[in-house]
Amino acid sequence: MLLAIAGCVGSSQEPRPSPGSRGPRASEHIAKAREHEDAARDSALRADMRSDATGREPLLVGHARWDTSAEHERAAAHHRSSAAALEAEFEQACGDHAITVSPIVRYGMGGSPTANGVILYLSPQAGPAERLIADLRCHRAWMMLGPANMDNCPLDLDGLVLDAYGEDEGFTLTLSVRDPELVPELQRRAIHDLELGRR
Repeated sequence: MLLAIAGCVGSSQEPRPSPGSRGPRASEHIAKAREHEDAARDSALRADMRSDATGREPLLVGHARWDTSAEHERAAAHHRSSAAALEAEFEQACGDHAITVSPIVRYGMGGSPTANGVILYLSPQAGPAERLIADLRCHRAWMMLGPANMDNCPLDLDGLVLDAYGEDEGFTLTLSVRDPELVPELQRRAIHDLELGRR
C-alpha cells in the first residue's frame, strides 16, 4: 500500500532550495572555518607588508587602519565549534556505527497523511520500537556530517517530531513538523522514501 498523498508532489523540474533545512553540515562548517583562517592569515600578511624596513609601520598623517583578521579568527572558531557539536551529536546517537540507509526506506510498507504530517507503516523487522527510534535518530545525526544526497529524506526536516509503536505484527511511525508550511514537504518526502524502498 502506497501513501494516498501523491497529489502533494510538485511537478516542477526547476531546482529550488530545500525547504526545512537544518542548516550547514559539519563538512560545510569546516570548509568555512578554513576560508576564514585563510582570510585571517592574508589580512595579517598584508599588515606585515605595510611595515617599513625597520619592521615599524610608517607614520602617515591621517593614517587609520582596521585589521579584520580577528573577526575572521572568531568566525573560524565559531564554525569549528559548530562542526564539533554536530560530530558529538553523531557519536552520541550512533556510537561506533552509522545508519546510512533510512529505516523508512528499509522497512516502509505504506502510510497515510495526517493534519500535521504522516503516519508510516513499517515491517516487524524495524523493531522493537526503542531500537527503531534509536536508528532513526542515528540516521538523522549522520546526515548532518556531510553531503549525503538526503534532500528528499523526511528525517532531514527541521522541527521534526517522531513517535513509534507496535510489536510483532509491525510498527507505526508518526512524523509531524511544528511548522505547518512544511507539512506538504514532509508528506512529499515520505512518499519518496517509500517509493525508494520499493525499488
